[in-house]
Amino acid sequence: MNEQNTQTEKEIEIVPTVMPESYKDFVEKIERVGELVNIIQIDVMDGKFVPSASWPYNNQDIDEDGKVVAKDSDWKNLIDQTVGIPFWKECSFEVDLMVADQLGEAKNWISAGVDRVIFHLEALIDQETEVGSEEVWKEIIDIKEQGIDLSFAIVPETPNSKLEKYLEVAESVQFMGINKIGYQGQDFEPKVLEKIAELREKNPDLAISVDGGVSFKTARDLVDAGANRLASGSTIFKAENAKRAIENLRKMANSLV
Repeated sequence: MNEQNTQTEKEIEIVPTVMPESYKDFVEKIERVGELVNIIQIDVMDGKFVPSASWPYNNQDIDEDGKVVAKDSDWKNLIDQTVGIPFWKECSFEVDLMVADQLGEAKNWISAGVDRVIFHLEALIDQETEVGSEEVWKEIIDIKEQGIDLSFAIVPETPNSKLEKYLEVAESVQFMGINKIGYQGQDFEPKVLEKIAELREKNPDLAISVDGGVSFKTARDLVDAGANRLASGSTIFKAENAKRAIENLRKMANSLV
């Protein structure tokens, strides 16, 4: 963790989101922000849970069970720990799993070196239907017992009540601020503010993150509603100066704390 970026518990955390098109893109984006923050989010899509596919799933096979298997050699090197994620000594990493096989890919990314797994509730519920809720819960507990932080993401249409049973093991909850997940640069969905406020009222100490639609325009409203982590991709990586964008987002968000 970068000492210069050490934050107090009350500060709003800015989390750059990397949605890689290739391994080269993955490395380059991490290198742009690795010295500026304490944690980076890796957004991955398999083309099955959501229509789009990111690295490493944009080079894939389908196994006999119908699961997506990434074929990329650089990805295999990360899983085998032949190489490490850039800046792994300096900052932490979380993976946002927009994939159908939540549990299987969680294990792969843990092997690659992430510290936090963000499960997508809708895909997790689908997996419960396939293998049984008891088996899914057992594997979630096994992951938590490895010292991995657990977060659960929820899209705007899914009621907060669906989160209830997962809150006992959750380190955080991530609200998706957009309706069409798996794409950056989309418009923010305002009804998410009510969902954040509702969860915050019932869980005053829970870390609440928002991913999607986070910008200078929405940051104040998100913090006012109760979010204390803001995950942003386009606002940071499309800026001429990523460092300045992060600093300005952090300053704006924390002006309300």
